[in-house]
Amino acid sequence: MNELLKFIILNFWKITGFVLFFFLALFLVLFGFFKTLFIAALTLLGFILGKWKDEGISLNQVIRNIYSSMRVPRQ
Repeated sequence: MNELLKFIILNFWKITGFVLFFFLALFLVLFGFFKTLFIAALTLLGFILGKWKDEGISLNQVIRNIYSSMRVPRQ
């Protein structure tokens, strides 16, 4: 067990890259490019919404921040 944990820690990014790209290739073969892209976009959206909920940020606050940063100041 100790050797396995040591191996995982020393090769964390290699293992992570392998697993992520394996699943990406599998999804591309099974579903096609656009369906895989859609799955990835919804997964990212879910992550972002979950992160905001965990950090106690409301959606209204995020929209207000985006809107205020997009406004052009009057001269």
